[in-house]
Amino acid sequence: MIKKNTILFYLFLGVFNCFAQDGNLLIQQYNKGPGLDQNFSKWSLKIGPQINRINTDLGTSSPTLTFGGGMEIEYGLSKTTGLVIGSQYTPISYSYIEGDSTGTDRLKYISLPLLLRLQPTRKISFGLGPVYQIYLNGEKKLEKEKVKVITSYEEGIFKNTIGANLQVAYYINQLLIYWNFRWARRTSTPIQSQTNNTLGFQMGINFRLWKSKLRL
Repeated sequence: MIKKNTILFYLFLGVFNCFAQDGNLLIQQYNKGPGLDQNFSKWSLKIGPQINRINTDLGTSSPTLTFGGGMEIEYGLSKTTGLVIGSQYTPISYSYIEGDSTGTDRLKYISLPLLLRLQPTRKISFGLGPVYQIYLNGEKKLEKEKVKVITSYEEGIFKNTIGANLQVAYYINQLLIYWNFRWARRTSTPIQSQTNNTLGFQMGINFRLWKSKLRL
């Protein structure tokens, strides 16, 4: 699984680099690039909901959809490049078989992504960067027929994790629709059946609440 994530990371990095070089060539050859004939804002603030489908790396669990949300602040380095910092409420849920029962873990995190965003066209952008996840709390639900037992996880089982985000986004006026592939990792004790390693997909819609004055 680590090898697969590494291959995806370098593949995305190569595509990201190609778009960056193409943008520079446009500027050098024609003195304009995507959207360079317009002014741009140095700062913008966006908020919106997010859908998560994130699983463990154990191979024995199945992810379930969860709903979160968050905000992001983008600082424009140029008319095609921005640096994004954000804060997201990211619940993670997955199910598995435990004995003759069905178990479900429901974990809550605050995610802090840092993203370098490149926008080669007015409608599409690509992002790449690290993400730090702060573990809040979690619970385990065991279900057998009509009987459900819910217990909270003790401290120390799940912890803060660090990983990376790969993003593709599409712009519609003041809306930003994005898709993330993200993973986060942290070593757990060998005797622990639970894992801190997760990976999966996210989809969200961010609405621009505010932007700074236009800058040439």
